[in-house]
Amino acid sequence: MRTALFAARLTRALSADEQMLLFSCLPPERQARFRRGAARDEILCAYGLLCAALYAVLDWRELPPVALSDRGKPYFPDFPGVCFSLSHTDGAVMAGVSPAPIGVDIERGRPVRPRLMERVAGTGSPDAFFRYWVALEAVGKRDGAGVIGALHGGGAPLSDTGYSAPDVWPGYYAGVACSPGHAPGETRLYTV
Repeated sequence: MRTALFAARLTRALSADEQMLLFSCLPPERQARFRRGAARDEILCAYGLLCAALYAVLDWRELPPVALSDRGKPYFPDFPGVCFSLSHTDGAVMAGVSPAPIGVDIERGRPVRPRLMERVAGTGSPDAFFRYWVALEAVGKRDGAGVIGALHGGGAPLSDTGYSAPDVWPGYYAGVACSPGHAPGETRLYTV
């Protein structure tokens, strides 16, 4: 199995039929607590993209059961050698699959308070802030610590040897943190 990245940009709202089809991609536990709301299309597309990634990489036709680790990281209990990570933001989603721990993040650029940029990333530049933030999120997801754990880890995620910043769309920032020796190839980009 190889490490693979997939990203999709949502340029329109999903139809009711598309939402129903993608709802079936959610794990049963996620279906039970799924709430219709502003980000519903992105959540549905993230799991749909994960299903597409698993089909492309492993020829899996359905999502196996998903569980959460004690730190809240989702995993496939029946397939410990298949790791995944999902991310969604306004208008885009990303999924990564790998034989080793992986973390992905995608963010749409938006206004950020200068004080927050300085406090979190030591910068006054929105571009530098978002590049730092997606790295922090990706490393935190890979390690299962989340962004708070990564923030308290003290290390600069941009120097992480398993980290890369794939190109996606203008106005969006993406990051992926892989285990050594499992760098992804080119990101497959889709538009919905």
